[in-house]
Amino acid sequence: MKSNPRILITNDDGIDAPGIKVLENVAREISDDVWVVAPQTNQSGVGHKFTLGHELEIEQRDKQIFAINGSPADCIVTGMTHLLKDKKADLVLSGVNRGQNIADLVNCSGTAAGAREGALQGALGIALSQSMDFSNEHMIEWDCSKAYGAQVIKQIMASARGTETYYNVNFPRCEAKDVTGVEVVPHQRFSTSPFEYYPSDNEGKHFVAILQTPTPLTPGADCVRLLEHNAITVTPLLLQQTDMAELKRLEGAFQFSKANHDAG
Repeated sequence: MKSNPRILITNDDGIDAPGIKVLENVAREISDDVWVVAPQTNQSGVGHKFTLGHELEIEQRDKQIFAINGSPADCIVTGMTHLLKDKKADLVLSGVNRGQNIADLVNCSGTAAGAREGALQGALGIALSQSMDFSNEHMIEWDCSKAYGAQVIKQIMASARGTETYYNVNFPRCEAKDVTGVEVVPHQRFSTSPFEYYPSDNEGKHFVAILQTPTPLTPGADCVRLLEHNAITVTPLLLQQTDMAELKRLEGAFQFSKANHDAG
């Protein structure tokens, strides 16, 4: 990738979240051409949702900083095809998310979707998340993201081949000096979905929540390497989701007979 790339930043925690400011500062270590287009409000867990059939509005917060009343995917589309249409971003960064985006959670992550839509729009897409202890939701440290964010992004930029792959990066919840390294790992496939029904104290209402992590966990996948070994994890993800082996196996498996619609 060229030096001083045009960078577009989004997130799913909202434009006022502390993590996006961390990422903006990290991005400025890489380029002086940085744009921010992010949701006005928290959009955690929306995945690759588009706000279809509803009007969206652009609010300019500062020079090259905009808020959209929509999802992370809405923000990237607006940024790439409108605000930056004359010179599209080379690099789309999504995050830094408040909390890890690992394992099957990448399927519902708005942070991952921001990077994915960036790749679909032709940029190099990278999602970044800062691990935290969810039992103490008021306590999150950004040390690792601040210390190693630019380094990891630059290494992905130097190694990436094309835009059919986007990248999911997680920083461990430890002091920067205690990080054990950067590891390229697969995401954990859980034995079952971690989401389940959780009753509310309000009668007749409930939550959908993660109450416990499904086990067993794969020693070499992102969950264990990030949470137990203090590694920065990098997981390459494909835009092409077709199971090519299954496609090949099913060739010839479906027989087709043209229906006879002749009048009786």
